[in-house]
Amino acid sequence: MVGGSTGLTRRGGRSMVFGAVLMTTTAMGWIAATPAAAQTAGTMRHSFEIPAQPLAQALMIFGRQSGLQVTAEGALTAERTSTAVKGDLSPAQALSQLLSGTGLTYRFVGSGGVQVERAPEVSDGALQLGPVRVEGRDGAGGAQVTVNDRVVTEGTRSYTARETSFGKGESLKDIPQSVTVMTRQRIEDQGFRTMDQLMEQAPGISVSTGETSRSYYYSRGFTISNFQIDGNNSFSEGWNTEQIDLAIYDSVEILRGSDALYGNSGEPGGAINLVRKKPTRDLQVKAMLSAGSWNNFRGEFDVSGPLALDGGIRGRIVTAYEDKDFFYDVAHSKRVVIYGIIEADLSDSTRLSFGGNYVWDKANYNRFGLPRYSNGDDIGLPRSFFIGSSDDFIRRKRDMQFVRIDQSFGKDWSLGVELSRSYNNSRRQDFLWDAYTRPGIDPVTGAGLASNWGGASYVYPETQKMADILLRGTFHLLGGEHRLKLGANFADMKVPFTAARRSNPLAVSDIFAFDPDAYSSNAPYALFSGQTRKSKNRGIYGSLSIEIADPLTLIGGGRLSWYDYQQTTNSYDLITGALTSSSFLRRKDNGVFTPYVGLVYKLTEDWSVYASYADTYQSQATNLKGPLPGTPLDPITGSTYEAGIKGGLLDGRLNTSLAFYSIKRLGQAVRDTSYPNTPGSDSSSCCFLDDGRIVSKGIDAEVSGEILPGWQISGGYTYNDNENKANGNRNSTITPKHLFKLWTSYALSGALDGLKLGGGITAQSRIYVSGSARSRNPLTGAYDGPSVSYQFTEPSRALVNLFGEYRLSENWSASLNLNNVLDKKYYQTVGDTAAGNWYGEPRSFLLTVRASY
Repeated sequence: MVGGSTGLTRRGGRSMVFGAVLMTTTAMGWIAATPAAAQTAGTMRHSFEIPAQPLAQALMIFGRQSGLQVTAEGALTAERTSTAVKGDLSPAQALSQLLSGTGLTYRFVGSGGVQVERAPEVSDGALQLGPVRVEGRDGAGGAQVTVNDRVVTEGTRSYTARETSFGKGESLKDIPQSVTVMTRQRIEDQGFRTMDQLMEQAPGISVSTGETSRSYYYSRGFTISNFQIDGNNSFSEGWNTEQIDLAIYDSVEILRGSDALYGNSGEPGGAINLVRKKPTRDLQVKAMLSAGSWNNFRGEFDVSGPLALDGGIRGRIVTAYEDKDFFYDVAHSKRVVIYGIIEADLSDSTRLSFGGNYVWDKANYNRFGLPRYSNGDDIGLPRSFFIGSSDDFIRRKRDMQFVRIDQSFGKDWSLGVELSRSYNNSRRQDFLWDAYTRPGIDPVTGAGLASNWGGASYVYPETQKMADILLRGTFHLLGGEHRLKLGANFADMKVPFTAARRSNPLAVSDIFAFDPDAYSSNAPYALFSGQTRKSKNRGIYGSLSIEIADPLTLIGGGRLSWYDYQQTTNSYDLITGALTSSSFLRRKDNGVFTPYVGLVYKLTEDWSVYASYADTYQSQATNLKGPLPGTPLDPITGSTYEAGIKGGLLDGRLNTSLAFYSIKRLGQAVRDTSYPNTPGSDSSSCCFLDDGRIVSKGIDAEVSGEILPGWQISGGYTYNDNENKANGNRNSTITPKHLFKLWTSYALSGALDGLKLGGGITAQSRIYVSGSARSRNPLTGAYDGPSVSYQFTEPSRALVNLFGEYRLSENWSASLNLNNVLDKKYYQTVGDTAAGNWYGEPRSFLLTVRASY
């Protein structure tokens, strides 16, 4: 049934995904049926019960309960506290929990020994092979690991991370920019399923809804346009960024400010990096079932573990299925997610990873959101109101395949190469696709809702191919330790887009009488337009971190970028199908250099101050400068200055930061009023002046991690003031000046052991949109009089969320999330009189049951 309705068996490009699924499932079944495969020092299960206490004492209890000989230097365990461990676990699992957040790691020695030692620094240039190392064939074979990535947050139970993929594997303290890590524990505690939900709670981020399936993320008054996966391949265009499902990912890293080195340059708002879930050395099985408001049902299954060679080959498979309604009428969606990955240690210095993911979803679609009255007033429609046909659906099929190899050269140098391919096919057929309300809804009659066309359908197949190469290493010179990174990345995208429409426009006499079920999409369509888009991104980059003196590090680098975008558009007659027009647009930038400079000064082992400078550019060659027919505008250029202080406290379990930033963006296109639109001209591309001068200044403050044993916190405050110097007005009026987000949870102990309670608040100052609306004509009574200015303001707001979890047993837990507890009615996104107004979600609940073995 699933294969027939979702097309899971279609497209040969998914063979890698299903091959990984088949290999993982078969091998894990064999492992589970073979007891001898688990009889190693690191994997034999024991019953552990070790309360949180001084680390030295906890390790003694661990040794008694595991039967292993534990060796640790007294200086390492002094003044360190363990995390509580309880349950039927392998020694590797128990030690990982026990040492979580201590900055220590361990290795198995022989068949019965464990050595506790300080975790290796990320700057040692070796493969980032996780918090656990194992030595000796009786342990787990060679240089194998439990989790093969130091940035993985799964199992840490923390709201923070020590390191991040930004900077290609640097500690948070060593990156002279603002970085947030939304960990796996945070994702699970708040019940995040999509990127939109996560970004709503991320410090310093504003979310604006553009369509029911697409949102835009803002930071410091600018959109975030760069997306990365595992800090390597990036994509900044297309629809692969829509409704990203978090079942596939361990964590999400968010950089605020210019990503001048590693991603495709663009808006200075920042970049988003998705960290994939990685295979584990020990067999691990997880399952989740949830039910929530508006018939929101979801299930996930996640199995990971060794496949062969005592974990030298390991795999993971994640699946999810979701079926839910929305808080607005008739809207419904379904989703299927499959993800598989295999890692193989080809030698002590070589690791191969490959896998892929497939996502299918179908959901009702609304392109424009709600309108306003033509005079700018709020109509007051209920939150359940939906403008669109009940059988207006968008169907998406997305898959990605990737292969990566990591090679280390000694302990100081490594080379990583990753290749990936993604394919997204979006199809839509609807009735009121081009619904509009210009200039808005008449306040007297309720008329104004109409459709340019009687319906439309489109096919949007998008293919992206990406590559990332990085050489990194450490060397010593003149008494200092220095780090060098040299890399290149490539991204190609192609979209052959086609659209068809019906030429029978309709009008709705009264918006309050609109019924989504009264329309259907059965009439035939005619080809309306076809468009092919191609883009190529090329870049080489490098950075050098020089230890000038023991506490002072200078980071210098830059990126050289090439960008080529081509767009061919054909239009057709709806009746005859004949080609009526054709156009070609191209923007191309060669060898654009964006420098980056940073300075980090360590005040103490826990505190450091920093300053950084980064350049950005963004092509706007499709905007033309007069006189007609026009010439392309030069790229937008920009610079970001940031200075701040960071603290890694409590052995890295708590991270804090305070940053001051200033962004200048020059050369942005503004409409040239001396060239009015003329018949035959392309009004969307001509004519413009490059007079836009945007300035954004502000403060970012953040704290995340464990402030007391069992007490996790994540919060941030952002102040932003942005201005368009060309006209003296605020540039991004939908970016609040003040934004505060806080989430915390506390795991109780003693008689209430197993109970965790939490909650949070998201608060922001007012946002607004301004424009012009039609006034009432006293002669006709209609709102077709002269235009008058308006400003629609969404007042400041605070939303409260609550959370509770109870551990039913060592393997089962149940949690309840209550969101928007006070049922605040508000516009999450504000638009103009015609469209773009979207309500925020009303009060809702989500009940989740989890199993972990």
